[in-house]
Formats: sequence, C-alpha cells, structure tokens
Amino acid sequence: RNLQGFVMCMLSLCSYYLMLPEVEMAHGYCDIFLLPDKIHFKGKNKVNHSYILELKYLSAKDSDAKAEEQWSEAEEQLHHYAGDRIVQQMTVDTQLHLIRMQMRNTELLRIEEVGR
Repeated sequence: RNLQGFVMCMLSLCSYYLMLPEVEMAHGYCDIFLLPDKIHFKGKNKVNHSYILELKYLSAKDSDAKAEEQWSEAEEQLHHYAGDRIVQQMTVDTQLHLIRMQMRNTELLRIEEVGR
C-alpha cells in the first residue's frame, strides 16, 4: 500500500493501456486516464475496461477534516469527468471505472471505486 507499488502496477499495464496523465476533461484535468489500446488488443484479446483515476495528496500535517474534504472532492471530480462528451466517445465498448485514491506522504490511505 505505497506509492512505489502503485507506480510499478501502473507501468506494468502500459502495454494494454494508453496512459494519459493530466488530460483535460470537462474543463478540468483528471490525474490519470487509462484507455485500452484498441489497435493492438482487439477481438479475443480485447481489453474491456477503462479508468479515470483521481489522486489526492495530504501532507503529514493535514487534518482529518481536510482528508474528508479531499475525498468528497475527488468523487465530485470523477463524476464531472465521466460526464464529458469526449470521455464517453473514447470509452465506447468499455466499462468505465472511476477510482479515487488518497495518499499521505508516500503511503496510500484509501482507494475506492466510485459508483456511477
């Protein structure tokens, strides 16, 4: 449950996904958008899932109230990005997953898939 493990996991997915960091969506910037590589993986090898990840960071000094505020903000942002017309077009034929993550320093505090 640390940043290094998360980054290693993301890098191992690069052959299956186009990883787009800080993509503008619905007049905001999502942290990471993972879109299946539909050119190289189609037919039987098709990847059927796409992801929008919203990452929130806290310093060691940040309060629990700030953590809760960030957590709620991440959910709102994810729903906003998912409603973007371009996102909807790009994720056709995939199941879009909205993932929020919160880190304190380098430790992962929590991660959750947000319902649509």
